[in-house]
Amino acid sequence: MAIRLIVSALVFNDKGELLLQKRYKPKASPAYLDVWEIPAGGVDEDEDVMDAVKREVLEETGLKVEVTCDSHDIYEDEKKDVVQVFKPFICQQMLKTKHGLGWVGYVFICNVTGGNLKSQLSEAKDPTWVTMSELKKMLEEPNIFFSLQVPVLQKLIKREY
Repeated sequence: MAIRLIVSALVFNDKGELLLQKRYKPKASPAYLDVWEIPAGGVDEDEDVMDAVKREVLEETGLKVEVTCDSHDIYEDEKKDVVQVFKPFICQQMLKTKHGLGWVGYVFICNVTGGNLKSQLSEAKDPTWVTMSELKKMLEEPNIFFSLQVPVLQKLIKREY
């Protein structure tokens, strides 16, 4: 199974609501059409992970976000090697799938700073803000979500916001 590095964003608005959208990738991912997901996508070669999160959210939703991390530092040495260390909300890996890639990734909590919410119809549709109590209720039917993100969302509702 091919492995693809991805980033995912738990995007919150100023009311504390979480952004969900319907996955819509009929050619690339037909087995997962119209299930709920959070914005996510691949990290490009030589791309900063934090920049990838912001880019993916903007591309899929039209929103600008700030990424919140408990820890984030850049190290550069005399050889001009530059290393970034960061602490995401959680990490994830698809261990087995019949319908997709071996995704490995980082999930970040993000806050909206600007932009206008819209759908990127080549990837997602029906963006919706939900409260944590609404999300908890929705998770009673986990099959309505993109399977990679179900355990992430379950971990999220166990936290206090």
